[in-house]
Amino acid sequence: MLVDRFKDILRSTINDQLTNNSVLNDLFSDDFEKEWKKYYEDIINKNKYNEQNDTSYTNDNSSNYQQSYQSKSSTPPPSQEDKYYNALEVSKGADFPTIKKAYRKMVKVYHPDLFQGDPKKQEMAQKVTLEINEAYNYFEKKLK
Repeated sequence: MLVDRFKDILRSTINDQLTNNSVLNDLFSDDFEKEWKKYYEDIINKNKYNEQNDTSYTNDNSSNYQQSYQSKSSTPPPSQEDKYYNALEVSKGADFPTIKKAYRKMVKVYHPDLFQGDPKKQEMAQKVTLEINEAYNYFEKKLK
């Protein structure tokens, strides 16, 4: 109990320092939001590309990937459920045990506590984790 209270005090102190420090406020500017959206869209697009080709994505073929994705941009926007499948990096129509396994794997990779040294990455990881949690909760309610 005492340790939990200490954690809460430390967390609130750090948050106060982050909000009062003008240097750190620049991290949460519009440029950061644009960078985050670009990064997140790349992740989603990579997942779509991998599902379509059943091959692993590498940096060596990134230009080929961008060209192939741009040529297919006339497809209709994905549904909310498709976005959830992409967030968890599972194929459409996957069963709940597969989704649960993918969820646990994704949380281990993108958990914000893993990026404590870099506030920018930690913020991105928080957003990705929120998306992963939202997707998992949706499938948990739907498939259980």
